[in-house]
Amino acid sequence: MELVHPAWSDVVRSSVRIALPIGLLIVWSLWAVNWRRAWPVLAEGGWAPLTLIGLMAAFVWSRIWPSTATVLGLFTLPNLVWQLGGMSTVVGVVLLCGWLQARYGWYPPEIDFEPPAEPHGHDHHAEPAPAAGHNGHAAL
Repeated sequence: MELVHPAWSDVVRSSVRIALPIGLLIVWSLWAVNWRRAWPVLAEGGWAPLTLIGLMAAFVWSRIWPSTATVLGLFTLPNLVWQLGGMSTVVGVVLLCGWLQARYGWYPPEIDFEPPAEPHGHDHHAEPAPAAGHNGHAAL
């Protein structure tokens, strides 16, 4: 007996295949990127590597999946042109998410990866306490 899929399942599958990565990118850009730190980096010259990465991604995409794209059924875009437009849209959405985060204060929590500073006391040369064994007594 052969399984018959309903017609709507193909539509849902292709829609999820497109919407899931875009949704994950938007969620990550809004709540995982700390744009308070990212905007100054971009302003000081970080825009150049971002631009080069976008250009290279579009170029590689055009070589992996060479095709033309029909836009709104009206006109056709050649290979590499529509990939550049797609990458520009992705970068634009990410930057828009950064603007929204700054506008509405949706910043992620600050996580400090540096170990806490040692307290400055007068006991710099004190002997360390002996390590306790498995039964709570000092190891010999």
